[in-house]
Amino acid sequence: MDTENVFNQNVDFLIQARDEVVYNNQLEQQQKQLKEKEDKMRKAISQEEKSIHDEIATTIKKRKAEIESTYDNQLDASRKKVKKAQDKKDKEKSERVGQRVDEETAGVKENSRELKTELKTLFKKNHVPAFCQTSLYYVLFMPKGFKEIFFLLLLIIIGLAGLPFGIYMLFSQVVLVGTPVAAASWFMAVVIAAVIVIVLGLYFLIFNLTKVKHRDTIAEGRKIRNQIIANEKNIKAIKNAINKDKDESQYGLGAYDAKIEQFQSEMDAIASEKQAAMKEFEKNTKAAITDEINGRRLGKLEEMKRQEEAVEEERNQIENQIKEVSIGITNKYAKYLGKNICKEDVLNDIIHIMETEQIETISEGIAIYKGEAPHKVQATEGE
Repeated sequence: MDTENVFNQNVDFLIQARDEVVYNNQLEQQQKQLKEKEDKMRKAISQEEKSIHDEIATTIKKRKAEIESTYDNQLDASRKKVKKAQDKKDKEKSERVGQRVDEETAGVKENSRELKTELKTLFKKNHVPAFCQTSLYYVLFMPKGFKEIFFLLLLIIIGLAGLPFGIYMLFSQVVLVGTPVAAASWFMAVVIAAVIVIVLGLYFLIFNLTKVKHRDTIAEGRKIRNQIIANEKNIKAIKNAINKDKDESQYGLGAYDAKIEQFQSEMDAIASEKQAAMKEFEKNTKAAITDEINGRRLGKLEEMKRQEEAVEEERNQIENQIKEVSIGITNKYAKYLGKNICKEDVLNDIIHIMETEQIETISEGIAIYKGEAPHKVQATEGE
């Protein structure tokens, strides 16, 4: 069919073209709907796959946690038994160690008690003040050993430096605060000197009234105190030796050791069972859980995939039909009339013009549609 013959065709040619264009549009609409349906189905399939994967992961995690929790609870119970037995053992051992210390230091303690009685009696018999028996007195007036000499030096620093300065600060910032005399350097010197004189005066007064007056008794008291101190060191050494003694056989704690060993064996057995259970879980249980969930849910997923494949196949068929119809429209109509004419609304308008105005040829109908020729109705009225 040549171009001249096409444009000389009547309205039936355009009606046929319009029907094929309408059919092509329907196919394209159907294809669009199928594409949307396919996208929704693919999304649903993806969500279903994720849901299956999540259920498998969650179930495996939950089952594993339940197994671990069961064994951990048993291990915790056994640990509590071990701790309880160990606490009882430690308490019993502490009591028996205390008894052993008391037994092995009884003689030394009795000797110290007798020495203290002797010291008290000696001072009372010779009318020496009771405070002369104290550790502070002997540190001040008859020190012996590094410890007592160190404390004596510390007391000297406090008495001859710290105390005078403290009293000066008390006077200058509390008692005489705001007065000019409190700020004078001579005032500081006077206060410090007075305190030093008082401290030294008291020291030598006590020295003369006690040590000088009761020299022999004080010296004898020093000897007795040295024996008491030696006894205290001996008691401490005995305690340390007993506490460091690793041999517990003498305390009769075998029953506790047996219980602790039994509970430890229970813990080892539970730990081994837990390890075996976890290996079994990793090796077989995880696969069984996965198979169970897949067996329950994969049928639905496969059916969804089959439906999606069917929709995809139908869409492909529609696409092929669209391709054939579009090529047919192009070859039969568009290559003569042009793509702009081969549209449903345009063809309807031209067909309407040709039918209502009784136009015989397509070329005349197109010319009127484009405004290149007047409508016949208007031309008739003009005449």
